[in-house]
Amino acid sequence: MNTALALILILGVSIFIHELGHYLAARLQGVRVPAFSVGFGPPLLRMRWAGTEWRLSLIPLGGYAEIEGMAPDFAPDGRPQAATRGFMRLPLWGKLLVLVGGVVMNLLLAWILMAWVFGVQGVPKPVEQRAQIIEVVEGSLAQEVGLQPGDLVLAVDGQPLARYTDLNKVKERTGPHRFTVLRDGETIEVRFVWDGTRDNLGVRYGPQILYEHPGFLGAFATAVESSLRFLPEMLRSFTRGLAGVLVGRPSSEIVGPVGIVNLAGEAARSGVLAVVQLAALINLSLAVFNLLPIPGLDGGRLLLVVLNTLTGGRIRPEHEALINFIGFVFLILLMVIITFQDVQRFFGS
Repeated sequence: MNTALALILILGVSIFIHELGHYLAARLQGVRVPAFSVGFGPPLLRMRWAGTEWRLSLIPLGGYAEIEGMAPDFAPDGRPQAATRGFMRLPLWGKLLVLVGGVVMNLLLAWILMAWVFGVQGVPKPVEQRAQIIEVVEGSLAQEVGLQPGDLVLAVDGQPLARYTDLNKVKERTGPHRFTVLRDGETIEVRFVWDGTRDNLGVRYGPQILYEHPGFLGAFATAVESSLRFLPEMLRSFTRGLAGVLVGRPSSEIVGPVGIVNLAGEAARSGVLAVVQLAALINLSLAVFNLLPIPGLDGGRLLLVVLNTLTGGRIRPEHEALINFIGFVFLILLMVIITFQDVQRFFGS
């Protein structure tokens, strides 16, 4: 698979699915959607179906569903005024449903893709009582005594491991030690002397990883559980990345178009499984990013809708339009800065 195809599939499908969530949530509540676009700017292709003009537009950095009543109307003098139809006539829960529809669809797609990966690759299950050697450092004690990548350490000095980190216990006592190692289905003893003159054994290791192959429902449940466990760290990563961007410290925790192209190229070279994994990660990222309370994003709109309801509609339409415009400009500037930092990171400053 080439990079361009991988990029089109990942971004195109992710954007389409996100906007489809808004579209379906609106249409199910009887709200018109005059236009639906993948991409911004001048339309390259367009067609009419089910009362909506479906567009494929020039700039593939997002998309939109033009939902009736979400944008303010304009008075004869050109001033914005509150819309009285479509989205604005929905109850609070209906508005929230429309606004979170895109996030929900991105999450569903991510979970389906992750479930497929788990079905093909298996669900990783760490075996804490076995230490697997991942890497042996050149010139280290581990290399001298014959440890090899792939070795499974089962016991230290005849004592079965309670946890894989028990390998470090050999540094607690100088003198002779032995590892009971499983290598290529055969159990061997690796003997060595720890004299305390080195900092470490010279291995990188972790728990043994076994792979289970559940059915689709089991894999889907695992995808939901693992992503929900991962979301807090993703939020922290976004926060650190955005803070770094704003103060001029490039961070690999957040990437723009150039970074996504680079990741798509690496995934395309690795094969379909890597492309699907990247697509799942991007959909999770889109869901989290869109929930940030930044004007112009779904999270910002959610915050404004809730505040407007709590204050009895005191946020005037022109103020809401201005807040969303400022948020949109901020997002464009943020994208430009991230793109510039991507270029510095990947091609040299």
